[in-house]
Amino acid sequence: MNKEEGLNINISAPNLISVCVDTSDRGEFSGRLYQCYSEEPWCFENVVQLLHLMDKLYDCISYPQASTESRSFIKRDKEPILKLQKKIPQETILKQKGSVATFAIYVQYRQNATWQGDVLWMERGIKQHFYSALELIKLIDSALGEYEI
Repeated sequence: MNKEEGLNINISAPNLISVCVDTSDRGEFSGRLYQCYSEEPWCFENVVQLLHLMDKLYDCISYPQASTESRSFIKRDKEPILKLQKKIPQETILKQKGSVATFAIYVQYRQNATWQGDVLWMERGIKQHFYSALELIKLIDSALGEYEI
């Protein structure tokens, strides 16, 4: 990750999340995800669970809206869109800290079947733009690699 000027991140965004990494081992990490619609953190055990939780949140709040819809050969009933109410201010979720590292993530767009946005490594004050979910995971992984011996 490279340092950028203007380390601000859009704290008023309805989909701003804080990813608190508590364990990191050879490219796999686990921890907690904080967002303003729940007072309790959402725990994840691996990268796949983290991505699934993030996507679920974005679908529930319809922000950012996905430009594509997943295709399936099995007819499934559409899940009702939940009307979530903010329970805690974004400033509170940004104060949460992980044992290993903490990342504030703002997904600005969901285009081309992936995500685009900004990630801010809270401990180092380093902000990076990402153009895909894979790039986001690579940025987090490279930051966590600095902690491994």
